[in-house]
Amino acid sequence: MLPFSNEELLDVSTEDGGQFAIHSDEEAFAFCANLAKAHYENFPVGSLLIPRHLQAHFYSVYAFSRLADDIADELHTTDAHEKLAALERLEQMLLLDNPNTLQNPIFRALHATMREKAIPTLPFQKLLQAFRMDSEFHQATRWEELEYYCQHSANPVGELVLRIYGIYSPTLAPLSDAVCTGLQFANFWQDFSRDIPHGRIFIPQNILEEFGLNAEDIRRFHAAPETISTKIIENQFLPCFQLLFHKTKLYFANGSALLSHIADTRLRAELALTISGGETVLEAAYSLGFRILHERPKLSKRTFPRVLWRAVRLFGAS
Repeated sequence: MLPFSNEELLDVSTEDGGQFAIHSDEEAFAFCANLAKAHYENFPVGSLLIPRHLQAHFYSVYAFSRLADDIADELHTTDAHEKLAALERLEQMLLLDNPNTLQNPIFRALHATMREKAIPTLPFQKLLQAFRMDSEFHQATRWEELEYYCQHSANPVGELVLRIYGIYSPTLAPLSDAVCTGLQFANFWQDFSRDIPHGRIFIPQNILEEFGLNAEDIRRFHAAPETISTKIIENQFLPCFQLLFHKTKLYFANGSALLSHIADTRLRAELALTISGGETVLEAAYSLGFRILHERPKLSKRTFPRVLWRAVRLFGAS
């Protein structure tokens, strides 16, 4: 089933579902479960810590996110507006007054989840806005613009997890947002080597300027590292990267207070592992130094005990 071909992406972004048409909620949830199990990534759909009675809802939310992400990143088209049109169709299905007529498996299941868990459309609309931003990438001028992106790309995921568990509240929301923003930033910094060739530089312009750098310098560092002097690396790039690292660590430090508000032991353990994993990825990226522009950090099996030990400490501290 995965990855979706162009034709399949277009089919599954229509109300009738094309070749994937279904006729019941049960069929819809089964489709989302198969999709999630075949290709889950950062969303915790594959975790053994998720109770069985909640798994179907995680699958439907994941399937929605996966579809929108694939449209933004994988839909091959010469028409610049086709991706945006496909994302617009997703939003229209999201806002339908009578979703029971849908034959689209992802949105039929998603609406069932929204009904059962009393989830509003806003977090899903925010995710769609993030995918629109992905399809029309612009380098941020200031850090606040990156935070704005995270408010749409990452923070709604944390909100949806809390809503599925039925514990979303004004107290937990900012703590969840801090964790999710930290995870998104850690992902930015570990993916320099992948993003730069595609024209994506996530370091804001004003931070680069603080260290006498610009986007063209970063592209040059990536393309021709052998031409870059040690002085430039040590006095400009590495201090810049150090600032990104420390700013990102603060989100995890602030967001870890979320654990003390979570009564469900399995969810608290899941979140502790998530925070620990995010911090470990961030540290692995930082340890590469200048090499981060040319290689992605790899976490081996030997890393897992450190992730687990840190998670245990977080869990115990809560």
